[in-house]
Amino acid sequence: MPTLEGKRAAVACIHIPNFMWQVESFNRPELAGRPAIIVGESGTGAGKRGQSVLDWSPDLDPKMTQKFTQKFTRGMPLSEALSDAPGDVLLLEPDMPLYRRMFGEVLTGLEARCPDVEPDAEDPESYGLGRVYVGIWGLDQLYGDDAQVVRALSNAVRQFDARIGVGENKWMAFIAAAASSPGRGLKITGEPGRFLARLPVELLPVDFKLTTRLHGFGLHTMGDIAALPPGAMQAQFGPDGAVVSDLANGIDRSPLVARRTEEAVSEYLEFPDATVSMAAILPAIESLLARAYTHPQLARRYAREAKLEASVLRRPPWTMRVAFKDPAGSRAKALFSIKSKLDDLALPGPIEDMRLTLSGLTGEAGRQESLWTEVRRDQKLQEAVSQLETRLGTAPPVYQVRELEPWSRIPERRHALVQLSR
Repeated sequence: MPTLEGKRAAVACIHIPNFMWQVESFNRPELAGRPAIIVGESGTGAGKRGQSVLDWSPDLDPKMTQKFTQKFTRGMPLSEALSDAPGDVLLLEPDMPLYRRMFGEVLTGLEARCPDVEPDAEDPESYGLGRVYVGIWGLDQLYGDDAQVVRALSNAVRQFDARIGVGENKWMAFIAAAASSPGRGLKITGEPGRFLARLPVELLPVDFKLTTRLHGFGLHTMGDIAALPPGAMQAQFGPDGAVVSDLANGIDRSPLVARRTEEAVSEYLEFPDATVSMAAILPAIESLLARAYTHPQLARRYAREAKLEASVLRRPPWTMRVAFKDPAGSRAKALFSIKSKLDDLALPGPIEDMRLTLSGLTGEAGRQESLWTEVRRDQKLQEAVSQLETRLGTAPPVYQVRELEPWSRIPERRHALVQLSR
């Protein structure tokens, strides 16, 4: 592999093909050699359109040997995939908590070697699990030439069959990774259009429906798209058409944004037998909390949220979040909040194991209450907003009425509805 030159080839992509399937094969060795498809739901809520393909075993079609040839695409309808699959294909339900946890371990391993690490997607429904971008500017001075940089990144994901590529932007780095071989890195330099011209449109990070429309217009490769004016693509396909046109020409203006890490403490146990009995589950939670609060990260610190995850016998995994009203600094306080939420809980089935994660770690030990009633009321309201934000992961939709021009003759100018901020 050639040496990095200048600052143009400054992004690396670690691509783990069939990531969900690789995780399943680690967890269930008996699946080795069996053709399988991991199936999910298309859309959410009332917009669900049926089952679609999330991932598949790489040996599902042993006759496929040409690089970049894809019979299956993430997001394609399951009925269409089954028409091309062998009759004995195995359909698997996704274990999203497990996939996210394993992907988190990949990110942690890469962050130990490089500070600028961006996961392709936080939301598993966008099919970004298993793809990471790393800013490698300056790493050649730490590790040596580009081959040593690739080797350092490869060591961080050595438990997976991962591919690594280097390019001047995230898109070209991914294309280089998809074209590389196991255990070797690939770097794309020079004119990207010549490399992209023959690649299929299935590699584009777009919805399956858009890929189908592109084929309907006779646009089967990146070269077919690059030959058209960007305005024509945008006129026909909207904003996605402009993005597709840029990518087909090797243009990717999206910046690399390193993820914001959050401290958390996690503990795990496995039940001897699957159970739905709270008489067995509550002591297990208490044991997990006891182990978590002896962790050095929680010494003299408090947690704002607990997350419980469990594998359910013959059913999808179960997850529950508990946001503590006040930061919990002891096993007893955390257990009290969790038990209050378990009182009316109906488990989806017998659970086989359990993982407890405490997050939102803080050094807050207590607070001084104000002497004034109105101030105490505002403090409690702000605390409630803080707890909602921790639970929802975003600013809660809580608003208050503020006076602007109470003397105005126009009612709309007298008051305003503004979002309550902490």
